[in-house]
Amino acid sequence: MTAFLRSLPPRRRTATLLGWGLLIASPFLLLAAVSLVTGRNAFATYPVWSDELDYWRNLFTWDAVGLRTGYNGMLEEFARVGTLGAHGFTAVMLYGWFVKLFGLGYHTIVICNAVWVSLGAAAYCALIRPRPARSVLLALCLLLYAPAVLYCASSMTEMFNYALMLFYLAFLGAYHRRRRPWWLLLACLTVAVGCLYRITYFLLFIPVILCYARMKPGLRMALAALAAAAVSLGCYLVTSAVTAPYTQGFLYHLLRAPDAGAFVQMLLSHTKSNLMDYFVNTIGTSTEHAFHWLYLGTAGLCLAGSFVAVERRDGRLTLRRRFDARLLGCFLLLAAAFGLIVILYETNDWSDFRTLSPFLWLTLAYLITAGRMAVPRVAAAGMAVTLAVMLALPPTGMFADMAHFEQPEYSEDLAQTIAEYLVPDPDAENPLTNTVRLDVNTLQAMEQIPPEFGLQYGWFTTESTGKSRWILTDHLKCAVSGYERLTDMNGYKVYRLIEPYEE
Repeated sequence: MTAFLRSLPPRRRTATLLGWGLLIASPFLLLAAVSLVTGRNAFATYPVWSDELDYWRNLFTWDAVGLRTGYNGMLEEFARVGTLGAHGFTAVMLYGWFVKLFGLGYHTIVICNAVWVSLGAAAYCALIRPRPARSVLLALCLLLYAPAVLYCASSMTEMFNYALMLFYLAFLGAYHRRRRPWWLLLACLTVAVGCLYRITYFLLFIPVILCYARMKPGLRMALAALAAAAVSLGCYLVTSAVTAPYTQGFLYHLLRAPDAGAFVQMLLSHTKSNLMDYFVNTIGTSTEHAFHWLYLGTAGLCLAGSFVAVERRDGRLTLRRRFDARLLGCFLLLAAAFGLIVILYETNDWSDFRTLSPFLWLTLAYLITAGRMAVPRVAAAGMAVTLAVMLALPPTGMFADMAHFEQPEYSEDLAQTIAEYLVPDPDAENPLTNTVRLDVNTLQAMEQIPPEFGLQYGWFTTESTGKSRWILTDHLKCAVSGYERLTDMNGYKVYRLIEPYEE
């Protein structure tokens, strides 16, 4: 890379370094911009949402005791292997190294996400060596992108997606230019990491297969497809085995359909409902709706550009028929991702917003890399409009929950209750002994419940029975079968199972 920079004229070298620097610094510039808009420090936010708290708790326990905890999960649905919860080993895989190097703070995930994106951008610049204009446009596509703006200061894992896409493009581009097999292997490894985190990323194996087979159908492509399918299936089986079931998800219920007829009926009904939510129903925020049309509009531009080009001749715009395989491939990727989300996931409550946004951003980043600038420029304008909608209309996401920027409330009663009654048994052979079921989902609880305890989330009813040794609640108003109440300190109750559950 040094030789490449030296080969450039001085002005070009300066412009290139400035463009690269902007791209590499973009996640931190985004945090600075959010700080400016909110008047708060976006670099030092607190986990508030349930997913954020779960990620943070996973890092807290792993840093202190490793994986030797009680069972984590929801409604006492346990992983087949180990004691991990519904997010599996995501937090440890993505952020564990950062915690070991720098320790765990409330804002660790926020900073580590930004570091990941910067590392991905650095790899992209080193291997792709983009021109200054392309670096600047790619940086703008991150700075103007509503999903990135909404989640950059949160302890969610959304920002890591953009790092993943940059690494993926860097390795795939390096293979395309140099034809060295290890670059393709690194691209495959990147996709595998993505599949361990979010299985929809198996779609990214398709460009890898096409690149390996050099677009020529045959035995080479078939073998590559089988290998990719095997890796994807392996990732799914591993994560399914070590991850506690997410009892509120559609797949949880679909896979438990009583027969084939019920399976098909559930699938069709769910797909119809998702399509209605996406195109017809008015649920969701204006930001979500704007993103929906940004996604569809970009897909439509890619499809149209696959067969028609706009040219200027004699001062007039004219249409010319052509075929562009790259734009068609982008459309097919966006369509496939959309289909997967509609059929198997959700298109409401920010679900599609979070899961589709990396595919859209990858498409734009790839087109910028390939020099297909027309679609990214139009999409960047659409991003700006979407961002304007988000900022002009009632706050959404991070901007609606300013608790992220405020010191969480501290309860002396909760602290005393936990310290006095929730004492782990270091010699316990059954993980249920060190498992507590709770509905006190706060940062203070996550931090003060001893790390040896596994946490089970879920509401209680009069029919509630349990396997967990302990219950901590500030909502429960009725007795639960098989438990004795140990304390009721200003609303915080602790129950203990009378007869320990034997697996």
